[in-house]
Amino acid sequence: MQWPLFLGYAAIVWLIFVKFRLIRLSLPIAIVLAAAGPLLFIYILWAMNFYHPGSSDVQVLRRVVQIAPRTSKPGRVAEVVVAPNNPMKKGSVLFTIDPKPFQFEVERLKASLAASQQGVSELKAALDQAIAARQRAQAQTALAQQSYDREAQLLSRNVVAQATVDTAKRDLDAATQGEVGARAAEEAARLRFTSNVGGENTTVAQTRQQLEAAENDVAETKVVAPCDGFVSNVNILPGQIVSPGSAVMPFVCDVAESSRGRVVATFPEGSFLGVSAGDAAEVIFPMYPGLVFTAKVVDTVDITNGGQIPVGGVIAALTSSTSPPPRFAAVLQLDDANLRLPAGVRGEAAVYTDRVPFAGTFRKGVLRTSSILNYLAWGT
Repeated sequence: MQWPLFLGYAAIVWLIFVKFRLIRLSLPIAIVLAAAGPLLFIYILWAMNFYHPGSSDVQVLRRVVQIAPRTSKPGRVAEVVVAPNNPMKKGSVLFTIDPKPFQFEVERLKASLAASQQGVSELKAALDQAIAARQRAQAQTALAQQSYDREAQLLSRNVVAQATVDTAKRDLDAATQGEVGARAAEEAARLRFTSNVGGENTTVAQTRQQLEAAENDVAETKVVAPCDGFVSNVNILPGQIVSPGSAVMPFVCDVAESSRGRVVATFPEGSFLGVSAGDAAEVIFPMYPGLVFTAKVVDTVDITNGGQIPVGGVIAALTSSTSPPPRFAAVLQLDDANLRLPAGVRGEAAVYTDRVPFAGTFRKGVLRTSSILNYLAWGT
């Protein structure tokens, strides 16, 4: 919106040479005016854009949290507590999901946990039984070994026949195999009994974890506000089925004290080079016609969505784009942090540096002209 400069220049020329006729308009003077005026305007515009950049896109943004159930399976809405646009505190209940199906699962897992804890005692008894069986098999092997040694000694004296020794040998082999089987059974029983996670039997630990997850589901049937704020619109009704992870309402968080009075202004590529943190700024809003609010640049965002490389298994395609030139954002802090600015309000801004100060004066004039013209659209 640079036309006020041209109108001002034309008004000055008209007043001097036509209205008051302070200077006689001659051909050389006309040539100078025709040449010097545009050159001066070009220089002023260049200095304004690079040293005192302006933005026609100032936005007031708010943090919005999508509210979604966190239960492990779908549930039926039992009650909707929240009302549209009513202020709510963090932790206040927004709506509830019927907890009965989830409570049934909790009760089932409690019984399963008790059974698995009882099973630990059974595993201990099974281990003791396997140890006793192994000891019996070990004693039988020792007895069979003694019998075989005795029969082999009698055979060397020709007291017993070879068949008696062979029988003793078969008994020894059978006893040895029985002992091996008993040891394997004991080891299996020991592994089942000593299979622990954090000092607790794995079956018990697994069931306990499932129980905790089910109890968490019961707790999550009460969906609460994530922060202080309000719900702009409520679109769910009792009886509606809601799925986990699917957003059902937007929750608008109140502005934090550290973010109060902050707006975002976007600048074209060339103008953005003149914006730095700490620079003075001014902002106008159509909802406040005729007013100019002082501010300061507190941060700049040196990236847009077009500057990211997408993650994927193929090489990124860096091709020319026909989309509009990107605009880069700067965060401005208004000096009046308590100024009422509803989310979504748009405005204009200008950032001022120490270079070419007279161009900054022209930028202030342009901004104030725009603010005054907001009266024309005020209330429409």
